[in-house]
Amino acid sequence: MLSASEIRQKFLEFFRKEGHAIVPSSSLIPSDPSGLLTTARMQQFKKYYTGEADPMADFGSKSTVSVQKCLRTSDIDEVGDDTHLTFFEMLGNFSFGGYGKEKAIGYAHTFITEELGLPISFVTFYQGGPGVPRDDESEKYWKALGVSDVREAGADVFWGPTGISGPCGPTTEIYCKNASGEDVEIWNIVFNEYFCDSSREKLDRGEAKLSKLPFLGIDTGMGLERLAMVVQNKSTIFKTDVFDFILKSFPDSLTFRTQRILADHMRAVCFLVSDGVIPSNKGTGYILRRLL
Repeated sequence: MLSASEIRQKFLEFFRKEGHAIVPSSSLIPSDPSGLLTTARMQQFKKYYTGEADPMADFGSKSTVSVQKCLRTSDIDEVGDDTHLTFFEMLGNFSFGGYGKEKAIGYAHTFITEELGLPISFVTFYQGGPGVPRDDESEKYWKALGVSDVREAGADVFWGPTGISGPCGPTTEIYCKNASGEDVEIWNIVFNEYFCDSSREKLDRGEAKLSKLPFLGIDTGMGLERLAMVVQNKSTIFKTDVFDFILKSFPDSLTFRTQRILADHMRAVCFLVSDGVIPSNKGTGYILRRLL
């Protein structure tokens, strides 16, 4: 059984061999001023999708791979269930005009089914929406790889932008089963084809404009904790080795849900503090204060 550390290393090494430059995690405090926190791996790379920066000059490659620490409070009410966290690690491979949908889907299929030996339960692709066509390519590539359950989906498989504007596009998701036989989304492959001039909220209300980016960008995200749950055949992320040492420190008198929430918030607090955040009544300091 692979540990979370071994999964991390296996992922980085797989994509390094495929010509991706390994890029270290950035801070939880993003350089992008439109966001309070690093909520997705691609935030560090936004300028490469828009053509404002040159990946060849900075990384020596048009493709990168990383394990990014992320923090989201949008799902905080669901923390304590089997799959949701505020702090988590995001495995991701990225390409800035280096390769397209077919190769991105092929890499994901190979890593999941061959490197990890996991069966894919089903995958999704975007059914299309205002100004964005149906993603027939992704459907075709998955079926060509032998995935029989390929499902059309709506707005949930159109990602972004992060912050008040930025790259965005249709996605394809990969689902695998956990030890309880439940289908869990583990990997989301985003095809950054568009630039949105406003927030996701405004985009959903039809108040934002989409324009084509100069090239197709690949942006993937796979939660390490969810992947570990599937690889280690557990029914919840909190039974993986990621959380084992934390949960052992709690008294049995606490309910398992309470233990889960405490474990999640403790990790989030530690990583925020390590990135220089201190409790306050505004911004990231307020988020830290509320978590405490």
